[in-house]
Amino acid sequence: MLNISDNEPKNIIKVEATKAYKYTSVPLFFNYLSKVMWGLLILFLIMLFLPWTQNVQGYGQVTAFRPEQRPQTVQSPIPGTIRQWFVREGDTVNAGDTLVFITEIKDEYFDPNLLVNLTAELKAKEAALISYQDKANALAQQIKALKESQEIKLQQAMLKVQADSNEYEAARMQYKFADIQFKRTDTLYNEGVKSRFDWERSNQAFQDATAKLTAARNKFLQSKADLLGIRADFAEKISKAESDRQSAISDYYSTNAEIAKLRSKINSINVRQSYYYVTAPQRGMVTRMTRVGIGENIKEGEPIMEIMPLQYQLAVEVFVRPVDLPLMHLHEKGRIEFDGWPAIVFSGWPSITFGTFGGEIAAIDNVLSENGMYRILMIPDKDDVPWPEQIRFGSGVRAILLLKDVPVWYEIWRQLNGFPPEYYTPETKNGQKSDKSKKTASK
Repeated sequence: MLNISDNEPKNIIKVEATKAYKYTSVPLFFNYLSKVMWGLLILFLIMLFLPWTQNVQGYGQVTAFRPEQRPQTVQSPIPGTIRQWFVREGDTVNAGDTLVFITEIKDEYFDPNLLVNLTAELKAKEAALISYQDKANALAQQIKALKESQEIKLQQAMLKVQADSNEYEAARMQYKFADIQFKRTDTLYNEGVKSRFDWERSNQAFQDATAKLTAARNKFLQSKADLLGIRADFAEKISKAESDRQSAISDYYSTNAEIAKLRSKINSINVRQSYYYVTAPQRGMVTRMTRVGIGENIKEGEPIMEIMPLQYQLAVEVFVRPVDLPLMHLHEKGRIEFDGWPAIVFSGWPSITFGTFGGEIAAIDNVLSENGMYRILMIPDKDDVPWPEQIRFGSGVRAILLLKDVPVWYEIWRQLNGFPPEYYTPETKNGQKSDKSKKTASK
């Protein structure tokens, strides 16, 4: 419609009051909302290119960095019965202070004179040991004397055998000569040259030579037999003395072994009696008693109480999944959130996180824990604020282990696809090599 009149309808009719205007016009609120949505979209697109610190989160508890600084259970080294307590919960003790007194429950140690009796038995064994040693030495001297006497007797017997052998040889020669004379005389007698008297005298001489030969041979054989008898007799005496000496030596070593066992038993009993008074292993505070009362029996190695050292360096132990273990490196940084400590956490932007404390990886286990995860030990970061003094051992923690910096859009894409964080080494973190790695590469 042409606008040829000065009387316009909009000056006469209020368009905003019509129903058609209300149905077709866009409210001002939606205009503002549209601008806000476009602004948020632009802001979101900008944020997609902001740096995001990838991280691995783990849960654990507060502990001590050094094992001797952790809460320690005091155990009984021997089984016994509690007779007297010297401390109570909350007491501060020094190393060597007496904690509890226990008595024996094994019947083999009931004898109050056990050490006295064992000492007397030990002295008796030591005296027997000296006796066996003296007996062995005496038998050695006896064997030496027997050997010397054997040598003398053998020399005498050999000289007698030699003399009897010479006498036998002389008798044999005399017998041979008498035999020749008798045969010659017998021949001449048969021819009538010699008389009967000469024949009888020659025969008598032959008979005498035969008798002397027989006597000399018997004497010589007897001397040889005496020589063999001397050797056998002394061999028997020396063998018996050697057997007695070896028996004495055997008894000596057996007694020596028994003495060693007795000494070891006496020392063990002395040490065992020193365990009747259970003492504190180090300076600390008695925090909890696991056994109470008087007359209560305790087993060997059973915990009696728990002592908390007074000097310690705090640390936290957290557990990470095996798939995240290759991303853990010594001296890498992280953020720690303690239970009961207020915190506002932005895991990807640690710089704007509030209420967390810095930590540094000090140790990484190479053995899988019982919960199927790997343990990481973290200590306070020296470049960060100190940890609160109010935290105690066993408090729960959540650790955020900081990894490589990536854009936000990449982290969203990784999370949606379920990919692990970017693998890196300390030299290549944040896309830059350290001076040390550059020097190594240049070499």
